Amino acid sequence: MDKYNSSGDFPMYVRIYWSKIYPGSWPAIEDRYNKLMQIPIEGLKARFVSQDVEDEESIFTITIWDKQESIVRWEASDAYREFLDQAMRPLTVGSQSVSLCKTRLYLINDLQPQTDV
Repeated sequence: MDKYNSSGDFPMYVRIYWSKIYPGSWPAIEDRYNKLMQIPIEGLKARFVSQDVEDEESIFTITIWDKQESIVRWEASDAYREFLDQAMRPLTVGSQSVSLCKTRLYLINDLQPQTDV
């Protein structure tokens, strides 16, 4: 079922993280994010861990949140600091960026992964 909102008046936030990682780090990244995804996080609606198709050593994580306060609470938590310090920092190198975006419009189609990819 498609979901669509054109009013611009709804609480949804997108947090986009980008970083360079050391070559060969993807198996460890996937393992660590699989463990992170087992932790219930209040306000987190979706998480995508993505590899740049043009640069295999670039990671993007896109998270969808119910409200900005949920993001602030998560980033201030011990679980977040532990994940960042112990799990991710050893795998990242060089530049990183984080963007927090308030969603103005959205269209959500069927998000089921394709099995023929």
